[in-house]
Amino acid sequence: MNRSLLPLLLVLLSGTTRLDAQGRPLTVSGVRSLVFGAVFPGVPRTISRTDPANSGQFDLTGNKNSQVRLVFTLPAAMAGPVGATMPLAFGGGDAGYSDTQAIGSQVAFDPKQPFLATLNKNGRGSVFIGGTAQPGSSQRAGPYTGTLTLTVAYFP
Repeated sequence: MNRSLLPLLLVLLSGTTRLDAQGRPLTVSGVRSLVFGAVFPGVPRTISRTDPANSGQFDLTGNKNSQVRLVFTLPAAMAGPVGATMPLAFGGGDAGYSDTQAIGSQVAFDPKQPFLATLNKNGRGSVFIGGTAQPGSSQRAGPYTGTLTLTVAYFP
């Protein structure tokens, strides 16, 4: 069976900045994109939220010890060459939050649901994301990209 390599990249550098009249601005910085790398037709490729090289990462900065609401807008598929698409799946534990900003100390959450998190005593935290690329058996070779967005707002 001849299988072509499909280079993939899911762009993850979107973010939302909200201002709080009572303190410092809430900022979201895209640190690392979620990258699926080379995949083969018909063979799903899963990236764990704890993968230090391929998981996506956002860093948050805001008021110390503040609660924030995290909401992802997730793509159903990536776009590729000549109109080709590749489906994506995000499971119940594919996102994680760490108030220490350490990839190894995360609380898992479902990226399809809003999540409340608390910034640490320095007003910082990190959000990590993984997922699964699901190429079809006759998937067209070439680069595929998509965008997911993390919206973060102070929660009263």
